[in-house]
Amino acid sequence: MAAKVRQWKGAWWIFVHHQGKRRARRVGPSRTDKRRAERIAEQVNAALTAGIYNPDEPEPVPCDAALRQWLKTYAPTLKPGTHALADQVIESHLVPHFRDRDLRRLQEEDLLGYVRAKLDAGRGARTIRNDLSILRRVLNLLKREGRLERNPAERIGELMRRVDQAGAEETTEVRAWSRAEIETLLDLAREHEGRFAPLFHLLVATGMRRGEALGLQWADVDLDAGELAVRRSVTTHGVGTPKSGRSRRVRLTPDLAEELFDLRLRRHREMLQKGWAELPAWVFCSETGTMPSPRNVERVWYRVRRRAVGKGVRPLPLHAARHSWASLALSAGRSVKWVADQLGHADPALTLRVYAHLMPSEERDLSFASFGPTGTARHNQTAPDGTGHGEGDSVDDPSAREYWRAGRDSNPRPPGSKSVRRARTASGIARRFLSEPYGAAVGVSEGTPWAPTSRAAAPRAQ
Repeated sequence: MAAKVRQWKGAWWIFVHHQGKRRARRVGPSRTDKRRAERIAEQVNAALTAGIYNPDEPEPVPCDAALRQWLKTYAPTLKPGTHALADQVIESHLVPHFRDRDLRRLQEEDLLGYVRAKLDAGRGARTIRNDLSILRRVLNLLKREGRLERNPAERIGELMRRVDQAGAEETTEVRAWSRAEIETLLDLAREHEGRFAPLFHLLVATGMRRGEALGLQWADVDLDAGELAVRRSVTTHGVGTPKSGRSRRVRLTPDLAEELFDLRLRRHREMLQKGWAELPAWVFCSETGTMPSPRNVERVWYRVRRRAVGKGVRPLPLHAARHSWASLALSAGRSVKWVADQLGHADPALTLRVYAHLMPSEERDLSFASFGPTGTARHNQTAPDGTGHGEGDSVDDPSAREYWRAGRDSNPRPPGSKSVRRARTASGIARRFLSEPYGAAVGVSEGTPWAPTSRAAAPRAQ
């Protein structure tokens, strides 16, 4: 009565003899599978010795095998860059830490142990959260299949936010360049890196991602309509769809449209000089007319940034061009929905969450909430001379301001009325927002018995 590890049919198996029956379980063909089979056999033998072995107990779910199987199974659903990153995280971080730990017995404390170990190794909190998001996805699938009763990583997002806040010395916000810094960067790019300048102008004038800009083709650009279509993205792993998975249209400023027009003319001249058979399809093609390389763009950007730092520009990454465009758009009063559409965010809530601190926080024009005595908005009332004030307009008549300061009651009420009592208790504000000519228009003057000549002469409420 024991568990043994043997190689059979090109793989390592565990054979368990218990109560006259033999049970077999395939582990895998590699040396790693052999070591895992040996550890499982040790656990089974310990359970047999203690008399607690239960052959009907569900098989353990080793972490390393589950992660690798998920990556292999769902590889067709992942973009090349995402697949490469997930493979690197699994093999370099998750598997070395959790090894063949049975996921059925995984606890939240085990996840926090991973967090502590990686923080001590210098890994950032957000990066650790991305690592554990892969494990959370695997655990969700196993729970859906019925192999797990619960997912201990369900609250990992909340836990990592607390970890990030506990270890942070100050709050962080997205960093963006000012308009002056952008102009300095553009001037330097045009002076020293002429081939890169139109690309940087596009980034800061549209908020597009770098990969989306590199994936732009001339067929996507409509200079007559002043817009372009974002249909693809070029990364170090090749060509793919935009991050959101869907196309969108982006508006062009007149100066950007003019620069793209000049760039197309230069491409035609370049085609004739270099003997290309046709105009390259890529807007920001390489010097040989092929698809642009993100690595080459990054090298050129570093050269421009080094020059800009000497002129007082902050050394932010190239992606800050996207944040800069969003900050300028929101500061100019553009709606969050429009900004989200231009940026390609699937949900405007993401735009609001990331860039809320860049939106105007103080609003002094409250005319939209100012209402007259009959419930009519003040800025929509008709003036005594018959002229109307449109929405958002304000009365800027010098005589009206003087009557306001003098406290004249241009909309009088009988002394015993409820409105007069409210006006006195509210410091008279509600009684003074119309000019005196309005009283004359309705047949009320200072000689009217119940019309007070000033705040001091107003009779007391009974």
